Amino acid sequence: MNEWWDRWWQMAARPRYVLLAALSSGLLLISWAFWLRPQQQALIAEQQKLLQLNRILQQRQQQWGQNPDIAQLQGQLESMQIARPAPGASGRAVEAMLATRRYQLEEWQPDSPSRTLTLHLQWPAFQSLFAELADASLAFPVHFQLLAQPQHLVAQLWLEPDDAP
Repeated sequence: MNEWWDRWWQMAARPRYVLLAALSSGLLLISWAFWLRPQQQALIAEQQKLLQLNRILQQRQQQWGQNPDIAQLQGQLESMQIARPAPGASGRAVEAMLATRRYQLEEWQPDSPSRTLTLHLQWPAFQSLFAELADASLAFPVHFQLLAQPQHLVAQLWLEPDDAP
């Protein structure tokens, strides 16, 4: 080792500095390959994830902006509550609907607590019945039961909540 060291110091200054620069450049390249390059790749991957998250954030902000504000929704809710019919009007509307279906009616108990309604219907008539019940002035059944008979459907409807068996 001493011999190598002696040769190093006997070498002219310029080749010695060139060798030192080459050696330091080699060490820098090796450190970049083993330490800095993986760090750079991890940074690039994190930047890509951040860009993707920014795109998702922008999409969600656009979706959020498409929704009406809370004051507008509260106004709509209040107008819907005002437009709700009185409880007696619902019973009269059900009676009027049943008057048109008197041949299909098997049983109607308006005074019982459960307000049970039983009808014999064909499938298209059942669909139109639910379309009529969906009208805002009628009490919509909370529970219903359909039984298939050979000639017709038996539809049993409970017009008050928590009354079905």
